[in-house]
Amino acid sequence: LGYLMSGLQDGHAFSKVVKQAKDLGYTEPDPRDDLGGMDVARKALILSRLWGSKLEMKDVSVESLYPEDFAGLDIPEFMDSLEKVDAAYAKKVADAEASGKALRYVATIDEKSCTVGLKAVAKDSPLGQLSGSDNLVEFYTETYGEKPVVVQGAGAGDKVTAVGVVADMVRVMSH
Repeated sequence: LGYLMSGLQDGHAFSKVVKQAKDLGYTEPDPRDDLGGMDVARKALILSRLWGSKLEMKDVSVESLYPEDFAGLDIPEFMDSLEKVDAAYAKKVADAEASGKALRYVATIDEKSCTVGLKAVAKDSPLGQLSGSDNLVEFYTETYGEKPVVVQGAGAGDKVTAVGVVADMVRVMSH
């Protein structure tokens, strides 16, 4: 989704960037698996639990990046239909730009809630400067105040996925 947000910020149409991301292997074979936000929601929920949260998936608010009526389409129809939302996304990007911000797909976690969806963020923030297919996590702590601890790295593609699978296999074999 980072690749998508970067492409939108660079002035490209939503439908074109989704197609490019799919062609580059940055999305699942069915891009709805990514654009629906559930993958981000699951990862956010895992992080929240590592911090001691008792949140469940039902407690996570998720904003999908495609209209509900696109859910029942086959993949080619879905891809063709994405042009219908190009203007809406161009407006969202323009609105963010007008206020000096960048549009990003963000998971926000606190002690009592988790939300996943579009958010206009300051362009000079770590999230606002994110580009390409990288992922980023900002940790705000009492110690660091308003300056988050930032962890950033590759977030999509065959090699990144392969490394994750191998790491999971090694972890399983060591137990």
